[in-house]
Amino acid sequence: MSTVVDTARNVLFTVRGRPALKRKIRGHTGKVNAVAFFKTDRVVTASDDTTLRIWDVQKGALVGGPFEGHRDWVRAVAISPDDRRIASGGRDKRIIIWDVESRQMLFAPLVKHTHWVESVCFSPDGKRLASGSQDGTVIVWNVETGAVITTLDGHQESVWSVAFSPDGLKLASGSSDCTVRIWHTVNDKILNLFEINAHKNPVRSVVWSSDGQQVASASYGTVKFWDSSNGRQNGSTCMGHTDWIRSLAIPSDSSFIAAASDDKTVRLWSTKTHKNIGQALEHEAGLLCVAISSDGTWLVSGDIQGRVWFWSLKSILKQHEAEEKSQLEAEQQTLGVPTEFNSSHQNNRSRHQIRLSDHSKTSSEAPEASSIQSRSSVIEYLAINTTTRDAGYFEELPFQEIDADGHHDSESFANRSIVRARIFDWDNALQYAVKSISVQPSLMGYISKGIALCGNEKLWDAMEAFDLAFLFSNRDPITIDILLLIKAVALFNAGRHDEALRRVEDLATARKHSHTLPCRTVEVSFAFTSQNFSF
Repeated sequence: MSTVVDTARNVLFTVRGRPALKRKIRGHTGKVNAVAFFKTDRVVTASDDTTLRIWDVQKGALVGGPFEGHRDWVRAVAISPDDRRIASGGRDKRIIIWDVESRQMLFAPLVKHTHWVESVCFSPDGKRLASGSQDGTVIVWNVETGAVITTLDGHQESVWSVAFSPDGLKLASGSSDCTVRIWHTVNDKILNLFEINAHKNPVRSVVWSSDGQQVASASYGTVKFWDSSNGRQNGSTCMGHTDWIRSLAIPSDSSFIAAASDDKTVRLWSTKTHKNIGQALEHEAGLLCVAISSDGTWLVSGDIQGRVWFWSLKSILKQHEAEEKSQLEAEQQTLGVPTEFNSSHQNNRSRHQIRLSDHSKTSSEAPEASSIQSRSSVIEYLAINTTTRDAGYFEELPFQEIDADGHHDSESFANRSIVRARIFDWDNALQYAVKSISVQPSLMGYISKGIALCGNEKLWDAMEAFDLAFLFSNRDPITIDILLLIKAVALFNAGRHDEALRRVEDLATARKHSHTLPCRTVEVSFAFTSQNFSF
């Protein structure tokens, strides 16, 4: 594929940030309150429409249900470890245990709670079921008989979430009293082990890490991790949401945690660093539930408008892995020293030492030489080996961070902006781009600003920055064409596909007889229409 097409492809990758693939389907007629994964690529959802439904995640299609039996909103759902049973609880104060294959109740609904049932979970051996209710109690049931094993009193207000530890010896509960309680099984009796004053607001969701060493809790805008042996907080608080977090989910390897919020987003955090992974997954309405497949590659969320959202996390996880490998090198990089990569990776890539032309001196240079240098800088600066990027590694970016007087120059800030954009740190990417332009306006300064603004979802501000980059193109036709392609890719990324394609086709027609770009722009046109770009 030509250099120009590679350039356009790379800008799409950088601007778009390789987000998760998504589908959304309206299968319920009421809010989707709860979702749970089978071991296969299927999930079950529970809704205000009083039903449960089963979905094929890969197809994004309804494959089972409706399960009908509740008399009011279904607020909670869980799947047994053997995938043969589903438990659900609701506003009708009842808990129903279903046979998955027949979609029938195994026995009469379990009635003991005096208020809405907000959460249910199976023990790892599948023999017990715990339920939390707005009546402030946690009840543990015998799954085979439906008998009550014990009722746990201790919370002062509604219990929103319950979760068994992976070994089944402990039970965590989160409540409107702002606490998390850890209950422990001793001689077939469950005792209150300790209480955690977890948040300043009600605790809406709790989950365990796969090793049972940590419990995570969610409240208004925050997620915290707790040592399950002593109740002490582990690490920093996960921040980012601007409204209530209704649901947490964690994969089997506990490498990250997902949180669904009223602010219409799902956010992912590393359980190791407690830092955000990728960009928030944007929805169209407030979210009430989230679940993750055991291998962490699929995420399903439900919103207040009855839609079920299916997200493939493969690109985000691949990028996160690459980010973790390169983050330390990027942060520790000595000013003026190229980024060092593992030698086995260096053998597969060539180095590009970027030297932008000094626009304050271009008047004394031959126009042709200046144009060639600017054009080469654009291509070298933006071109990435696509295969290498897909393998999860960042392209090497040398730096010229300090000038002869020891001061930061425009080029170094532009370089830094692109590095931050490559790891999706859009705010810092924009700050470095602005610094680059403030030191000296330049071609790469405005390009880096435009990319950072795209990352911050400010399309038209980005287009203005790209327009200003034209002032530093030295009227070189190929540089101008590359900038036009960058603008087309930005439009395509923003969902304006028709406009983007029209611009590419117009560019191909306009350059039909001027130089060798027409065939390349046609290639880009075909790339758009055949969806060769990776999403």
